[in-house]
Amino acid sequence: MLKICNDALLAADSGMVTLVVLLDYSAAFNTVDHAIMLDILERRCGLTGEALQWHFHCRSYAGGATSDTVYLDCGLPQGSSLGPLKFVVYAADLHMLTSRHNVRLHSFADDTQLYKHTALEMYSRPSKMSLQPSQRSTVGVSHAA
Repeated sequence: MLKICNDALLAADSGMVTLVVLLDYSAAFNTVDHAIMLDILERRCGLTGEALQWHFHCRSYAGGATSDTVYLDCGLPQGSSLGPLKFVVYAADLHMLTSRHNVRLHSFADDTQLYKHTALEMYSRPSKMSLQPSQRSTVGVSHAA
């Protein structure tokens, strides 16, 4: 969030506003489809064979003890060191889509922020209308289940 705030302040110094959309995927780590994830790891990351299959075997370490290795048939292990990175790789299509539309994106695991800087005045110039800087406000809208 610090990067987004810094970018927004720099944009404001240039007379622009920053529009931000905050995304939070529901049960994201639990809903990762392994067939899709295997395809992504193979196609985009070049993993094959045992290196590819290893990604869904999990073992826990606690108090010097190690659990048996188990195969996960769905989702990603939460609290693992690679889980957040794997989720970002899994959701990379959103990154490609936003970059094509000049929308910036920042992700960590299943929390994603989309943002775009724009000069609102450029939309009002053709009609010769001007915006009142003192009357600008923001509104937060959300959907609660």
